[in-house]
Amino acid sequence: MADLAGTAIALRCADVDIAEAEYGPLTADHDVVVAHSLTSVRPAGAEGLTVVPLAREPLDIAMAADHPLARLPHVRPRDLVDQDWIGVPLGYPFDTVRLAVEQATGAELRVVQRLRDNRLIEALVAAGDQVAVLPRFTTPTGDRLVLRELTDVAIARHVSAVLRPDRAERLAVRRVVDAFRRAGADVEVEMAGATDG
Repeated sequence: MADLAGTAIALRCADVDIAEAEYGPLTADHDVVVAHSLTSVRPAGAEGLTVVPLAREPLDIAMAADHPLARLPHVRPRDLVDQDWIGVPLGYPFDTVRLAVEQATGAELRVVQRLRDNRLIEALVAAGDQVAVLPRFTTPTGDRLVLRELTDVAIARHVSAVLRPDRAERLAVRRVVDAFRRAGADVEVEMAGATDG
């Protein structure tokens, strides 16, 4: 928004929490839809639409700071088999991590809750003994909540702008997408520096 301040572009935002395949249809009512997918830069359901990559954010396993797995520098799929999980609804992108862990281990994970709101998941994980999948760059950690990298399973979410091809050609829309692209690149560089330092 700061990048577009002082321009003639009026940016109006809406926030919806939906399954991956539902992002594409939102382009009927919105110039730009910011979507995420764990499987591809192009979210499911975005066939025939213009897709512009904005950022790639690693996903980690979240747990309370006093959880036994928090002592490890990273976790492996087999470390997660006997844990209680707070998951997301079926079909939501983060659920593919659960499926990948199950495939890697041959075990069915115990999902005790399925919630959509990351802030609620953070609070429950920090106060309990469950684990969850949360994004590395946008999850606040500290005294109560820690993130651990999951090895042997490549997990990250691709954040992309999804647009109808006719709207993607509009100058104002291109300017907004460029601002999103710069913001995504800035976050990736900032977070890479924070983890390297």
